Amino acid sequence: MGLFTKKKSLYGKLLMTFTILLSILGLIFLGYVFNSMVIYERNLIDNYIKYLADSGKLTENIDDGLFEISEYEKKSAKITDGVKRLLKSDDLIIKKNSDLSNGEVFAYDLKINDKLISTVSLKSSKSYIKMAILKIDEWEVEDIKTYFENGIYNYDITVPVNHKVYINGKELSKIAYEGDVEGLDRLTKHIEIAKSKTYEVSNLVYEPEIKIINENDKEVEYKVNDNKIAVGTNFKEISTLDEAKEYIKGDFDILKLAENWSLFLTDDLNGSYHGLHKLTPYLIQDSYMYDMAYNWSHGEDITFVSNHRLKNPIFTNEEVKNFVIYNDNAFSCEVYLEKNMIVSGKTKVDVLHDRLYFIYYENGYKLVDMKSIEE
Repeated sequence: MGLFTKKKSLYGKLLMTFTILLSILGLIFLGYVFNSMVIYERNLIDNYIKYLADSGKLTENIDDGLFEISEYEKKSAKITDGVKRLLKSDDLIIKKNSDLSNGEVFAYDLKINDKLISTVSLKSSKSYIKMAILKIDEWEVEDIKTYFENGIYNYDITVPVNHKVYINGKELSKIAYEGDVEGLDRLTKHIEIAKSKTYEVSNLVYEPEIKIINENDKEVEYKVNDNKIAVGTNFKEISTLDEAKEYIKGDFDILKLAENWSLFLTDDLNGSYHGLHKLTPYLIQDSYMYDMAYNWSHGEDITFVSNHRLKNPIFTNEEVKNFVIYNDNAFSCEVYLEKNMIVSGKTKVDVLHDRLYFIYYENGYKLVDMKSIEE
């Protein structure tokens, strides 16, 4: 009985030892399989380029002297650190460049917000087999091109001449060029309204802190659009016609002019050249609006206007609002009116909804520009 018990005890110990050994071998095997699968997945070419970007290893192939760092950059900035941070951006998109790829070299474009920042070419340095079925390539960077001619970050900043711009706490001093306020070129062709200045800031490594301060020492809000910042002049904005009359000279009938322009476009003004003479007192000869009106009245297109008749009342739902006062001699306003017509027996409403731009020129207001307002 004692011998049997001893044998049973020895058998149990051997079984337990054998089980532990099998478990350890099983864990080692599972670890090997798991590690092999991780290496295999990571070394698939599409995954490997993402791994290089995420890990920052791509910067090992980038020269830290790509460009001369801006004087407005923060101290101790390193180009490779800036690139590494850029590659970790959630906006990074990696796409295979089929034109540069062949059977041996595979090229990938790296973009952020559709802007190409780098093209990386990879080739296999060696291949080996794991688990008898998994072919794994080891990749090396064949070539890397970066597109940081103007730095990792660069901006064109346009502000009124009485504004100040600060990059990382340092005021910009070198103006690239000065000009008229953007969007008012047809006004400033005839009178001076306001000037703007543009700074070109390049060779920044990190996204900078940009502050724009107006003439009242107040910080101005802005938006960055395709590396451009544009801040308009603080022109006076007025909602109603009654309020705007304080800034408009004389008894100028904006709505009457808009009505005549609408009638002119549908050939409903009386007189020679389709009623052009009713508009010319409010136009500057050889200006954009004058040339438009003259060409319309003297061209063939006006003769193709559909046959129609005007209803009574001709105009309804008329409104003049949202004035912008640029200075004592220039303003713009939003005009809306509906012209009621009968075309082929059916009612048609012709809508004019535009921003009209006026300047006081040669003792009267002249229409120098019109811009359609999209609904």
